[in-house]
Amino acid sequence: MSRVLRNLAVAFLFVVSAAPAGAAQGVYVDQSESFVRTLAEQAIGTLVAKDLSVDQRQQKFRSMLRNAFALPGIARFVIGRYWRSADDKQRDEYLVLFEAVIVNTWADRFLDYSGHKFEVKDAIDASGPEDKEKSAIVRSVLYTDQNTPVRVEWRVANAGEVYKIVDVVVEGVSMANTQRDEFSTVIRNNGGNVEGLLVELRRRRETTK
Repeated sequence: MSRVLRNLAVAFLFVVSAAPAGAAQGVYVDQSESFVRTLAEQAIGTLVAKDLSVDQRQQKFRSMLRNAFALPGIARFVIGRYWRSADDKQRDEYLVLFEAVIVNTWADRFLDYSGHKFEVKDAIDASGPEDKEKSAIVRSVLYTDQNTPVRVEWRVANAGEVYKIVDVVVEGVSMANTQRDEFSTVIRNNGGNVEGLLVELRRRRETTK
């Protein structure tokens, strides 16, 4: 199990707290695949719906992202060690800003979807032998046009009946790791002060509305 997936899954489980004991061995892999497949079908159906305005599509898509992604856990992972140096007020604002910026960014990326094919290929167990949490990688292909496939891996953590996406890996590049590196750079460039990141996230929130 990769360090990224392990840390994100642990963060996710910390956020959702202790859910009831999970399903039988291996069932969570199939359920993770079904979770991603259903999410994709709902998202694509929303994005190509003719009876919805642009604003309505954006609202529905953002709602799906909030429900499907373990945003608080991802936010904690992405800010890394700087979470400990932030005070309660900064932490609260950071979580709100992170959700707004990430949801708006992903919504904007997928709102350009024009009906090209999306295929879920399979899912594999990503849980280590000593891991308490259960996790899976769901492998898929998104065609940005008829001849350009893009490999997308959805990393799903499972706690009881709760399934959440903890990372998306596009052509081998982890979005969570990329975001973590970017945020660390912003904070270091502001003297290690978390406030510098909050200023940048406020700016991004306004520009992605």
